[in-house]
Amino acid sequence: MKRTLTVLVLALGTIGLSACAFQPLYGDARQVSTVRNIDVAVEGQDRIDQLLSEALNDRFGTPSGNGYRLVAVTDLARSGLGVGADDIASRAALVLTVDFSLVDTRTGTPVLTDAVRTEASFDIPAEPYAAITARRDAEERVTQEAADRMALRIARFVHRDSR
Repeated sequence: MKRTLTVLVLALGTIGLSACAFQPLYGDARQVSTVRNIDVAVEGQDRIDQLLSEALNDRFGTPSGNGYRLVAVTDLARSGLGVGADDIASRAALVLTVDFSLVDTRTGTPVLTDAVRTEASFDIPAEPYAAITARRDAEERVTQEAADRMALRIARFVHRDSR
Protein backbone atom coordinates (compact mmCIF):
# COMPACT_ATOMS: atom_id res chain seq x y z
CA MET A 1 0.00 0.00 0.00
CA LYS A 2 2.74 2.42 1.00
CA ARG A 3 4.78 1.55 -2.06
CA THR A 4 1.83 2.01 -4.41
CA LEU A 5 1.10 5.40 -2.88
CA THR A 6 4.74 6.47 -3.32
CA VAL A 7 4.75 5.40 -6.98
CA LEU A 8 1.47 7.23 -7.58
CA VAL A 9 2.80 10.46 -6.00
CA LEU A 10 5.99 10.27 -8.08
CA ALA A 11 4.01 9.66 -11.27
CA LEU A 12 1.71 12.62 -10.61
CA GLY A 13 4.72 14.81 -9.76
CA THR A 14 6.39 13.87 -13.04
CA ILE A 15 3.26 14.75 -15.00
CA GLY A 16 3.06 18.11 -13.19
CA LEU A 17 6.69 18.92 -14.03
CA SER A 18 6.20 18.07 -17.69
CA ALA A 19 3.55 20.78 -17.93
CA CYS A 20 5.86 23.60 -16.83
CA ALA A 21 6.96 26.20 -19.37
CA PHE A 22 10.72 25.74 -18.92
CA GLN A 23 12.64 26.07 -22.16
CA PRO A 24 16.43 25.74 -22.27
CA LEU A 25 18.44 28.41 -24.09
CA TYR A 26 20.32 25.80 -26.08
CA GLY A 27 19.23 23.18 -28.54
CA ASP A 28 18.22 24.84 -31.79
CA ALA A 29 21.28 25.48 -33.97
CA ARG A 30 19.67 28.62 -35.41
CA GLN A 31 19.35 30.16 -31.94
CA VAL A 32 22.93 29.32 -30.95
CA SER A 33 24.40 30.73 -34.16
CA THR A 34 22.42 33.96 -33.70
CA VAL A 35 23.75 34.43 -30.17
CA ARG A 36 27.27 33.66 -31.38
CA ASN A 37 27.10 36.21 -34.19
CA ILE A 38 27.71 39.31 -32.02
CA ASP A 39 30.52 41.82 -32.52
CA VAL A 40 31.57 43.36 -29.18
CA ALA A 41 32.58 47.03 -28.79
CA VAL A 42 33.25 48.26 -25.24
CA GLU A 43 33.97 51.91 -24.42
CA GLY A 44 34.99 53.47 -21.11
CA GLN A 45 37.92 52.74 -18.80
CA ASP A 46 40.92 50.90 -20.24
CA ARG A 47 41.55 47.80 -18.11
CA ILE A 48 37.88 47.21 -17.33
CA ASP A 49 37.00 47.55 -21.02
CA GLN A 50 39.59 44.98 -22.01
CA LEU A 51 38.45 42.52 -19.33
CA LEU A 52 34.79 42.95 -20.25
CA SER A 53 35.48 42.68 -23.97
CA GLU A 54 37.46 39.46 -23.48
CA ALA A 55 34.77 37.98 -21.23
CA LEU A 56 32.02 38.80 -23.74
CA ASN A 57 34.04 37.42 -26.65
CA ASP A 58 34.51 34.21 -24.63
CA ARG A 59 30.74 33.92 -24.32
CA PHE A 60 29.79 34.94 -27.88
CA GLY A 61 32.77 33.64 -29.85
CA THR A 62 34.33 35.29 -32.89
CA PRO A 63 31.72 37.19 -34.92
CA SER A 64 31.26 36.21 -38.53
CA GLY A 65 29.40 39.36 -39.62
CA ASN A 66 25.78 39.99 -40.63
CA GLY A 67 24.43 39.79 -37.08
CA TYR A 68 24.46 42.07 -34.09
CA ARG A 69 26.89 44.58 -32.66
CA LEU A 70 27.06 45.00 -28.90
CA VAL A 71 28.01 48.52 -27.84
CA ALA A 72 28.79 48.88 -24.13
CA VAL A 73 29.90 51.79 -21.97
CA THR A 74 31.40 51.03 -18.57
CA ASP A 75 31.53 53.08 -15.40
CA LEU A 76 33.59 51.82 -12.46
CA ALA A 77 33.28 53.30 -8.97
CA ARG A 78 35.22 52.39 -5.85
CA SER A 79 34.03 52.96 -2.31
CA GLY A 80 35.57 52.20 1.06
CA LEU A 81 33.62 49.73 3.18
CA GLY A 82 35.69 49.16 6.30
CA VAL A 83 37.69 51.84 8.07
CA GLY A 84 40.29 50.85 10.66
CA ALA A 85 41.26 52.61 13.86
CA ASP A 86 43.92 54.52 11.89
CA ASP A 87 41.16 56.00 9.66
CA ILE A 88 42.36 54.05 6.60
CA ALA A 89 40.02 51.89 4.55
CA SER A 90 40.70 48.18 5.05
CA ARG A 91 38.00 46.90 2.69
CA ALA A 92 36.61 48.34 -0.52
CA ALA A 93 33.90 47.65 -3.08
CA LEU A 94 34.04 48.03 -6.83
CA VAL A 95 30.75 48.81 -8.52
CA LEU A 96 30.65 48.31 -12.28
CA THR A 97 27.76 49.71 -14.27
CA VAL A 98 27.54 48.72 -17.93
CA ASP A 99 25.07 50.44 -20.23
CA PHE A 100 24.75 48.40 -23.41
CA SER A 101 22.84 48.32 -26.66
CA LEU A 102 22.45 45.46 -29.07
CA VAL A 103 22.39 46.91 -32.58
CA ASP A 104 21.18 45.06 -35.66
CA THR A 105 24.02 45.50 -38.16
CA ARG A 106 21.69 45.18 -41.16
CA THR A 107 19.47 48.11 -40.16
CA GLY A 108 21.74 49.99 -37.73
CA THR A 109 18.96 50.33 -35.17
CA PRO A 110 19.24 49.26 -31.52
CA VAL A 111 17.03 46.26 -30.80
CA LEU A 112 17.86 45.95 -27.10
CA THR A 113 19.04 48.60 -24.66
CA ASP A 114 19.74 47.64 -21.08
CA ALA A 115 22.13 48.10 -18.16
CA VAL A 116 23.73 45.80 -15.62
CA ARG A 117 25.25 46.65 -12.27
CA THR A 118 27.65 44.34 -10.48
CA GLU A 119 29.65 44.67 -7.30
CA ALA A 120 32.72 42.95 -5.87
CA SER A 121 34.41 43.68 -2.58
CA PHE A 122 38.01 43.09 -1.60
CA ASP A 123 40.38 43.52 1.33
CA ILE A 124 43.04 46.24 1.18
CA PRO A 125 46.18 44.81 2.74
CA ALA A 126 48.99 47.05 4.00
CA GLU A 127 51.48 45.74 1.41
CA PRO A 128 51.23 47.76 -1.84
CA TYR A 129 51.65 44.80 -4.21
CA ALA A 130 49.04 42.77 -2.36
CA ALA A 131 46.62 45.72 -2.53
CA ILE A 132 47.10 45.99 -6.29
CA THR A 133 46.60 42.25 -6.70
CA ALA A 134 43.43 42.29 -4.59
CA ARG A 135 41.99 45.15 -6.62
CA ARG A 136 42.78 43.47 -9.94
CA ASP A 137 41.16 40.26 -8.74
CA ALA A 138 38.03 42.22 -7.81
CA GLU A 139 38.07 43.88 -11.26
CA GLU A 140 38.18 40.46 -12.92
CA ARG A 141 35.34 39.15 -10.76
CA VAL A 142 33.13 42.18 -11.36
CA THR A 143 33.64 42.05 -15.15
CA GLN A 144 32.99 38.29 -15.31
CA GLU A 145 29.73 38.77 -13.43
CA ALA A 146 28.72 41.66 -15.69
CA ALA A 147 29.52 39.61 -18.80
CA ASP A 148 27.45 36.71 -17.47
CA ARG A 149 24.45 38.94 -16.83
CA MET A 150 24.76 40.65 -20.21
CA ALA A 151 25.07 37.34 -22.04
CA LEU A 152 21.97 35.98 -20.31
CA ARG A 153 19.89 39.03 -21.15
CA ILE A 154 21.05 39.01 -24.76
CA ALA A 155 20.44 35.27 -25.12
CA ARG A 156 16.96 35.70 -23.66
CA PHE A 157 16.23 38.53 -26.09
CA VAL A 158 17.59 36.69 -29.13
CA HIS A 159 15.71 33.53 -28.17
CA ARG A 160 12.45 35.44 -27.68
CA ASP A 161 13.00 37.38 -30.92
CA SER A 162 13.63 34.24 -33.01
CA ARG A 163 10.29 32.61 -32.18
